[in-house]
Amino acid sequence: MIDKIKKDLNKRLQKAQKSLRANKEVGIKKLEQLGDEVMEAFDRAINSDFRINILKELKTKRNQLRKWKISWVKTIFPIRLKYLLSAPFIYGMIIPGIIFHIGLEIYHQICFRIYGIPRVKPSDYFVYDRRLLPYLNWFEKLNCIYCSYFNNLLRYATEIAGRTERFWCPIKYASRVNKPHSQYDKFVDYLDAQTFREKWKKLRNFSDIEQCNSAKKKHLKSE
Repeated sequence: MIDKIKKDLNKRLQKAQKSLRANKEVGIKKLEQLGDEVMEAFDRAINSDFRINILKELKTKRNQLRKWKISWVKTIFPIRLKYLLSAPFIYGMIIPGIIFHIGLEIYHQICFRIYGIPRVKPSDYFVYDRRLLPYLNWFEKLNCIYCSYFNNLLRYATEIAGRTERFWCPIKYASRVNKPHSQYDKFVDYLDAQTFREKWKKLRNFSDIEQCNSAKKKHLKSE
């Protein structure tokens, strides 16, 4: 827009210069008139740019306000309808989960003492530090606690089951096992019939785990 005004003014100035050469008095009046037009043209251009900038700024502010309102609503009410419909199924698992946890802990505390197996420390498995992340809303933090509980419970149960399997049946499978528990690599090979009894007796000695636990204690005390 300003470029067009400049071109128009240049044309008028050229005409005024020609007419000034022909008639000085007429040229002076035309120059005065042109000066007034120049000022008005620049005022119009400045006002136009100002209005455009104001409109852009208002549009930006409106978009920011709209985004803030949406994020505020999502923070307070972050649950979508499809997730709300699945809530009874996913959160209903807390009931069998707690029952399983209670039964597991009863077995763990009683039987491990009878068998002489070192008990698994819950603090090594139940971790909930993701709820401290500031970029999560309250609903996401709640879900993190819930997911942490179930996944940590399963890891905790896997370690208890692994130590139990080491005591009662420490034999590797013939097929490959994906992501075995911590005790599986110590087990006797599938076809090792000759030394199975001897190795099984040694595997019932959990001194390796006790030494590892004592080393952890010393390390924590030194820190």
